[in-house]
Amino acid sequence: MAQPPFMSSRSPPPLQHPKPTHPAYPPPEPPHTPGRSSASSPYSITGRLSQDDGGYQRYSSPPVDVNQQQQQHQQQHHGAASTSAYNPRAGSSAHARGFGAAGPNAAMGYNNNNNFGGGWPGMNDATAQMGMQFAGSAVQAGHDYVEKNLHRYIPLPLVKTCFSVTNSYVLRKLRLVLFPWRHRPWGRQIRRAAEGGSVDAWAPPRDDINAPDLYIPTMALVTYTLLATLASGLQSRFDPEVLGLSLSKAIGVVVTEFVVIKLGCYLLDVRGGGASGVELLGYGGYKFVGIIATILVSFLNVGWAFTGATFFYTFCANAFFLLRSLKYVLLPDPSTSATAATLSPGQRSRRIQFLFVVAMAQALWMGLLSLV
Repeated sequence: MAQPPFMSSRSPPPLQHPKPTHPAYPPPEPPHTPGRSSASSPYSITGRLSQDDGGYQRYSSPPVDVNQQQQQHQQQHHGAASTSAYNPRAGSSAHARGFGAAGPNAAMGYNNNNNFGGGWPGMNDATAQMGMQFAGSAVQAGHDYVEKNLHRYIPLPLVKTCFSVTNSYVLRKLRLVLFPWRHRPWGRQIRRAAEGGSVDAWAPPRDDINAPDLYIPTMALVTYTLLATLASGLQSRFDPEVLGLSLSKAIGVVVTEFVVIKLGCYLLDVRGGGASGVELLGYGGYKFVGIIATILVSFLNVGWAFTGATFFYTFCANAFFLLRSLKYVLLPDPSTSATAATLSPGQRSRRIQFLFVVAMAQALWMGLLSLV
């Protein structure tokens, strides 16, 4: 059977993939441009093979212009600053990311929105406010705890009241301590409330000459310490330790007398109408007024007789002052205390004896402190 003329028995040639060819190395030189020599091309060979180069070809890179790099860096910095200044959206996005105007490399601090910036994860306004509230609560709780426990041992309102004095009160009180013989009356005044007329508290020292204070005892204690140190210097036996020893001895005497009086009041069952511990310390500090007078007289070198007479007079004055002042503590007025009317004759006699012992003990305390 004859085949059609358009059909042939020969098959087409097989397909062949092109073979990859690699470019020649080194790459060809770029076209020559005016103003540039072939020597400055980054692809030009500046050196030939030599023994010093170890058989390698050396190529040169284009020179680096340091000033040009600095100018480009400054232009980029000013461009970023101008972009954030004139593009409010870019500025808001930068602040939203927690960075300031200087970018992410700026120092850590606070931004204009009072948020923590520069790497404080999780810190925002709500967290900061919560921390401030927690710190304020802790400080307030500590303050309340200190005041509660401090008022238990030291009544601060009463201490402030004992320092409520005036210049006229101080002068009158010093005259009363040194010359108590003709003073009348000795009872303390009561400050009543404006409404209801009930008893509120004792009148402060500035309103009552018979009220004890802490200003005169404190100033007298400091003055005594300085005079004792001065006396040691005048006797050519001054030492820095004298200042501390004199102050320690004075405080020790006052504390010992205070403990003795409180113990006597406890044993005698003294309740109601009595003075507080702060007021008893004030009464015990008035003895320094007489001691200061005795030391000043000893500085005059008038002899032991005159100095001894001054000590005896100040002792008698302080003892009489305590007898009349502490009477309302051990023997309260029936009008101000309900327990005063229930005292038996024996209890009243024992309290009077204890009051007399306290007054006579001033000779021991004042004599011990006068030896400077």
